[in-house]
Amino acid sequence: MKIKKGFMKRKLGDKYLVVTTGALSRENSMFIELNETSSDIWDWIEKGCNKSEIADRLCEKYNVGREKAEQDTERLIASMQQAGIFEE
Repeated sequence: MKIKKGFMKRKLGDKYLVVTTGALSRENSMFIELNETSSDIWDWIEKGCNKSEIADRLCEKYNVGREKAEQDTERLIASMQQAGIFEE
């Protein structure tokens, strides 16, 4: 899993936004709002973490059960895949 070049995450106030930049923005201008948890997952994907590692980090940081962490990870990654954020 790797985020395509041209997607950039920025913090504005207490919100996180993912926007398209450069050539990608000319093809498909996009703005996605992330909450803190989704922002963390984005960062971990950028660092090369796999789904299992992301779920581990969610359990540790947010003190949630493994099942919830896996569900949240799967849901966000599926949404990101649908939006075309990952390289093939």
